[in-house]
Amino acid sequence: MVIWKEVNNIGLRLFFLLACSGLVLPGLGAAQTYKITHCYQGCPQGTSAMNHLIIRPIYALSYNTERKSADWVAYKVSAGSIGIASSLSRRPRSDSFVSDTLTENDFLNAETVGLLRSQYVPIIDFAGTPYWDEVNYLTNSVARTRGLSLGAWNGLDWAIRNLVNREGEVYVLAGPIFKAEPTMPYLLTDKQHRVPDAFFKIIVTAAGARAAFVLEQDSPVHVHHCDLSVSITDIELATGLRFFPDRTPVIADPAFELLGCYR
Repeated sequence: MVIWKEVNNIGLRLFFLLACSGLVLPGLGAAQTYKITHCYQGCPQGTSAMNHLIIRPIYALSYNTERKSADWVAYKVSAGSIGIASSLSRRPRSDSFVSDTLTENDFLNAETVGLLRSQYVPIIDFAGTPYWDEVNYLTNSVARTRGLSLGAWNGLDWAIRNLVNREGEVYVLAGPIFKAEPTMPYLLTDKQHRVPDAFFKIIVTAAGARAAFVLEQDSPVHVHHCDLSVSITDIELATGLRFFPDRTPVIADPAFELLGCYR
């Protein structure tokens, strides 16, 4: 049974999607604080007040209807959530909570301009759960180049899974980077949108070790994710977001070596 409740608080449209029964959430008040389990030490701050904040059993995201992309996506991968996805459907799903998204048809000819319909939250990471199909919502979709998808992005995803198998669970933040001047082509649609120029990914272990990466769309397939490491501050400057707002005082040591990156 899926229970959802739409509320309005500090200008955000917040959707609670709860895969359970018999759970009642009180109304949001000005003095109330809700913790989102997908976000390590607080969800990112700095998005538009018009964004849609969507919380699902396996991830949370802040969706920007002008750019037609989430501004950030947060999820926690565990050893039990990872599974075999080879037989699972990748068919995109319309999101009934946000109608103003790109559609399946908008992505149909993406390869004509060198792009693929991709996902921020990968299906393999949740193929071991009953909620795997939630990664197919169009609010989790984004246009990405084939070289990046098959190269550094894929390599980093597998490095994360290997880390999860050792550590038990890992938090991930991902999202787009838009430069002042667009460097990417548009999809073949009249719908207002913007294809990201790059992406960020931040990985944090349960102990607080962290690593950050900026993955450029024009990265050749042979580029290793370790060559794309940056600082969290670099990503904050590139996106205008503030990460881990609840941290006190700082996050622990870097996690680059845990992801196979030796400096």
